[in-house]
Amino acid sequence: MLSFFTEQQIILLIISIILLLASVLLFPGRRSVSLFFLVICTFLVGLFVAMLDPFLIIWDEQFHALVAKNMVDQPFEPTLYKFPILEYDFKNWTANHTWLHKQPLFLWLISFSIKYLGNTALAVRMPSVIMHAIIPLFIYRIGSICINERVGYVGALFFAIAYFPLELSAGRYSTDHNDAAFLFFITGSIWSWFEYQKSKNMRWLICIAIFSGCAVLVKWLMGLLIYVVWAIVIFFSKEQRWKINSYIPLIIAFSISACIFLPWQIYIFLSFPKEAQYELLYNGKHFFEALEGHTESTFFYFTEGFEKIYGAGFITPFFYLAGFILLIVQVKEKRYKIALSTVVIIVYIFYSIAKTKMIAFPVIVSPIIFLGLGALIIAGIDWIETKISDKKIVYSIQCILILTTAFFVLDFSKIEKNHTIKYPKDNHQRDLSLKEMKFIQFIKKNIAEKNTVIFNTSIRPFGYVHVMFYTDFIAYSFVPSKEQIEKVKSKGYKIAVLDRNDLPPYILEDKTIKIVQFSF
Repeated sequence: MLSFFTEQQIILLIISIILLLASVLLFPGRRSVSLFFLVICTFLVGLFVAMLDPFLIIWDEQFHALVAKNMVDQPFEPTLYKFPILEYDFKNWTANHTWLHKQPLFLWLISFSIKYLGNTALAVRMPSVIMHAIIPLFIYRIGSICINERVGYVGALFFAIAYFPLELSAGRYSTDHNDAAFLFFITGSIWSWFEYQKSKNMRWLICIAIFSGCAVLVKWLMGLLIYVVWAIVIFFSKEQRWKINSYIPLIIAFSISACIFLPWQIYIFLSFPKEAQYELLYNGKHFFEALEGHTESTFFYFTEGFEKIYGAGFITPFFYLAGFILLIVQVKEKRYKIALSTVVIIVYIFYSIAKTKMIAFPVIVSPIIFLGLGALIIAGIDWIETKISDKKIVYSIQCILILTTAFFVLDFSKIEKNHTIKYPKDNHQRDLSLKEMKFIQFIKKNIAEKNTVIFNTSIRPFGYVHVMFYTDFIAYSFVPSKEQIEKVKSKGYKIAVLDRNDLPPYILEDKTIKIVQFSF
């Protein structure tokens, strides 16, 4: 089963499994140690998956990586083509200069990682891996406040090794690290809200504001989700509904959030008005138009989308639905019931109505869904305790039940399918990507001049992005025209063209152009 993984990867996976077992076994008696092991296990499992692909993933990850790389030197000037030699369409986010297609926070995190870890795929994924490892602590506390520590722990464990969030951290699904960061900050804002409701401590109000403000700086206005939920909770409370004082904490937190996300919006409209206005309008179109071919049915997130995030099988949705209902029923307080159910309902209704649909959009409610699965498993264990009096047997059954469920949640066969050549027909892009990495290493060794523009790099879709991330060259996917060649030369750049048996005579006969011969 593990024959397609390297020895290093297998060792990492074995250590993760040992830590997971230790966490489950220790939780009943030593909860702090158990949680520590769970966080380290989550980090190592995330690291294992993130290390499986030594290249950037098509589509989104490679674009995010290149923009983040360019932001190392210019953090407030997000660019795709850092030095655009040829004319470009500023509306084309796959080939433009100033790149405002996404909010900047997750790009800054990736940029920071690249600065200290280098231009590697792992450096691009490391912020997502770290954030993913912290989320189980948020889930544990939410579950503990709402029901009890056992439900919080099991829900956190299921999330920690769940297939889809791990793959987001590894860049496998669009929009990869953008959604991974959004999941982190949204979950953090929800956790902080529960802590504030429990203690009324001002520090948690500030945490709500920071997490929510950061969420907006990752994926725009849905980052304010917690404030909508908070307002609904207040509205459904007869004692608080018409009291101005009930809304003051919300207003204070929202004001702090606005101070976090508004400066960037003002800055880009002042610095890049044309691009900022276009992207603002384009973002709004996502709700009313199915953009870039993402034309799915209204119930997409309840069918194929649900299957991608939580697993296949006819019975699977019913398990999660039963768990979610049980979670809401068992929650101690009305305000918590309203908050948890409202988060899920708002997210699924909003993204189902929106015309543009992408798999990862509703993943921000997955912590609550996994808490529901945790509630279901704990309810099953409690029922077993009423039937079996021997505590050792019950403890053994508990460990087996939790670990067996965790194994199905992980869905290791999908990870193997996505990241190895065990099923070549299902992962044909992997071989192409590995060949492209060899090509990149080849040109790094064989092209000495840094001020070189390389053409015809379309080894895989948008291969020019991959080339520019791993090298200091400017790259284009097409064969240049005579006019384009003259324009590049006039700006003092050397020219190299990959020969794929498609080069015209005016390139082959030009002695100033380096013809790159590379065998695939």
